[in-house]
Amino acid sequence: MLIKRKLKSGDKENRPPPPGPGDKWLGRLLDQGSDKEGQPLVIVLKIPEPPHPPFPLMGHPPWDNILLFSLFGGLVCYFLARSLTAPIRKLREATTRIAGGDFTVRVAKDMGRKGNEVADLGRDFDIMAERIQGLLLAQKRLLRDISHELRSPLARLNVALELARQRAGDNAGQSLDRIEKESERLNELIGQLMTLTVLESGVQDLGKDSVNLTELLQAIRVDADFEAGSRNCRVTLAAGCTAEAVMHGSRELLRRAFENVIRNGVRYTRENTEVEISCSTATEGETRLAVIAVRDHGPGSPEWCLHHLFKPFFRVAEARDRQSGGTGIGLAIAERAVRLHGGSMTASNAAGGGLIVTIALPLAGNE
Repeated sequence: MLIKRKLKSGDKENRPPPPGPGDKWLGRLLDQGSDKEGQPLVIVLKIPEPPHPPFPLMGHPPWDNILLFSLFGGLVCYFLARSLTAPIRKLREATTRIAGGDFTVRVAKDMGRKGNEVADLGRDFDIMAERIQGLLLAQKRLLRDISHELRSPLARLNVALELARQRAGDNAGQSLDRIEKESERLNELIGQLMTLTVLESGVQDLGKDSVNLTELLQAIRVDADFEAGSRNCRVTLAAGCTAEAVMHGSRELLRRAFENVIRNGVRYTRENTEVEISCSTATEGETRLAVIAVRDHGPGSPEWCLHHLFKPFFRVAEARDRQSGGTGIGLAIAERAVRLHGGSMTASNAAGGGLIVTIALPLAGNE
């Protein structure tokens, strides 16, 4: 807008208004008057205030804006990613628990609102976990029921066997001995099945027996050495554990675990060899451990199946055949009993041949 105003000396009314806040004024005094009186004229041009930016930050330098928008966008992306991946993390934790044997875990309630793919995945996971849990419970119940049901006819079979032995002649003695041997083997298998079922059901009360491992191993060694004598084998104990090698737990379960491992060595070691038992102590972090190793001088095991040896009924065809008299459950019972006591059990091949089974158990005083 171009404004022409005539200025007179002392005429305040005709002066241009003073600049207001934010107004910018541009004025120039003419060299020559243009009116009859010779008064100068002033041309006043009002420059309008530039429009305000739509956002306050647009008035700042560009690098400041870029930095602020980057920080804001990064925070939004972080919280958005956390919210999107939270159900996936919960699902991963649940799968880890399933792999560890906890089939009671469920995740559908933590997967967010219904109707999206993640929630559907959570419901499918719960259906799978429930199905697996039901199958395992049915399997354990079947094993337990079969074991109980077989005990009664087996007891009657043993009674009938003794009566037949009294009435039969010498010619039937060998056959009756064979029947008795198979009956004892079947009775042992039933007992081990019942023990395995109890261990896999998650025993909570292990007892508070104070178990001296050296004394327990020595007692088992005596019995195993007597059994090994029929094959001209020996069972030796190189005890490196002191009298302080004491742990708390179930004496019966520990005895059964050690006995199964040692008898397994006696069963597969070659004739005229030794089954060597060693006991020592070690420290892992702040935990004191008793380390028991049992080595036989048998055929060993292929490397690929070492970690399968503790599965029920697993056998290596070229070495663990049924002629050995084993049931295929002894090492599985031993591994679960050791694990219930907070220990671990591993198998490896010895450098000079044979199998080494190593048991690590936490000693008393670690609590």
